[in-house]
Amino acid sequence: MKILVIQGSPNSDSFSHSNAIHYQKQALAQGHEVQLVDLSKDDFDPILRHGYRKHMEDETYPNLMQEKIAWADHLVFFFPIWWSGEPAILKGWLDRVLTPGFAYKRNGKKIDGLLAGKTADLFLTSNGKSIFYKMFGSTVTRWKYFILRYCGMKLNHSFVLGEMDTKKMTPSYLQNYMEKCSSTIPTIK
Repeated sequence: MKILVIQGSPNSDSFSHSNAIHYQKQALAQGHEVQLVDLSKDDFDPILRHGYRKHMEDETYPNLMQEKIAWADHLVFFFPIWWSGEPAILKGWLDRVLTPGFAYKRNGKKIDGLLAGKTADLFLTSNGKSIFYKMFGSTVTRWKYFILRYCGMKLNHSFVLGEMDTKKMTPSYLQNYMEKCSSTIPTIK
C-alpha cells in the first residue's frame, strides 16, 4: 500500500512529529511504500492570497503535494489541536493543496469528491480532554465530513490524545499512544 504521512505540527520537537516519524518507520518496516510531508521543515507559502479565483505565482509546492496525494492509497495526518483546529501551517496546506478541480468539483448543488477510494487516519493531540473532541464534534467531525468526505476520502481511524500538559504524559504513556496509532497501519494483502 502507498501511504502518505502528513506531519502537521510546525514544531519538529513536538510529540506529533515524533509520532508521525514512528508511524512512518513502522509502515516502512511492514513493507509499505511511504512518503512523508513534514510541515515543520517544508518551505512554502501557506496563505491562499486570492482565494480560488486566481492561481498564485508559484504553484510548485501545491502541485508536488497533489502528485503525492494522487500517488497515495492512504493518508495519515498527525497534528496538535490548537483553538479547536489544526495549526495554521496545516490549514494553509489544506487551502493550497485540496483545490477545486483536484480534490473536489461542484456539479450544480452536488459536490463530487475527486479523491474517492482513498482512506485516511487522524492522530491528534490536545491539552484539552479528548472526550470533548469526541462528544462535541469539533475537530474530528469537521475533518471527517467537511474535509475528508468532501474530497471523497473515507476516515478509518481518529484518535485524540488529550491532556498533553498533565503529569500522566510519561514516556511510557506516550509510547503506548504511538503504538496504538501504528497498530492501525493497514495490512498488506
